[in-house]
Amino acid sequence: MAYGMSWTELKKLRTSAFMSWFNPIEEIQRMEHELWNLKVKDFDISAYTQRFHELVQLCPEMVPTKRKKIEAYIRGLTDNIKGIVIGSKPTSLNEVVRMAHALMEQKAQARTERIAEGNKRK
Repeated sequence: MAYGMSWTELKKLRTSAFMSWFNPIEEIQRMEHELWNLKVKDFDISAYTQRFHELVQLCPEMVPTKRKKIEAYIRGLTDNIKGIVIGSKPTSLNEVVRMAHALMEQKAQARTERIAEGNKRK
């Protein structure tokens, strides 16, 4: 039966089966809360992106459209990166992720250079 399904249908079936079998309502609400409040921590954009994708898979009702996924991902970025990404008017989540990774890398590099410069002065 699974061979005759599209990937999207199979993914929805798998997720709904997992949610109804394994996760009680409280656990689903906890994951939804985590997705809503997910933020980049310590310049670790890779960990943020990975956890975002995991939560989107487990809570598809919270981000039912492409636009909602983009908005949810941007919401967790740092303010200065968020502004740049929003200003570029991205059309896909992949575009947002690539841009956020590049900007966060630049930000981390600039921070490292400032720290190194401060150490030289001392």
